[in-house]
Amino acid sequence: MASHIQDLQAIANSKEDTFDSILAAYDRAGAELSKVYSVYGNYISSLNTPDMQTVQSKMAPLLSRHTSKTYNIPGLFQKVAQMNDVKGEKMKSGEWTSEMGRLAERVYIKFVRMGAKMGETEREEYADIQGTL
Repeated sequence: MASHIQDLQAIANSKEDTFDSILAAYDRAGAELSKVYSVYGNYISSLNTPDMQTVQSKMAPLLSRHTSKTYNIPGLFQKVAQMNDVKGEKMKSGEWTSEMGRLAERVYIKFVRMGAKMGETEREEYADIQGTL
């Protein structure tokens, strides 16, 4: 989880504002964690024992908090929003493919749904609610 956060912070702190430095890097961020999530998800669904249910109950809030944190890294949403804002222009000029435009749109929407446009208090409240669900 720490390396995923580091990947995202590197994007937020980057001086570059290109598709590759923001959205492509965002798409690649957390590759290690994705592998672990895949194994974890398969393991808990195929080995649904009381011990694994206990592990899942303990891990769920940690994973939820991590997810909330990934959408609240200072500067990251602004970069994603910037990419979404130039999407139409870039696609019209031929600089971006339709897939690139779709990625910009989907990432932006996910950030908004995860509370990126909320105030600090509302984001914390939302993360608390997500953590208890």
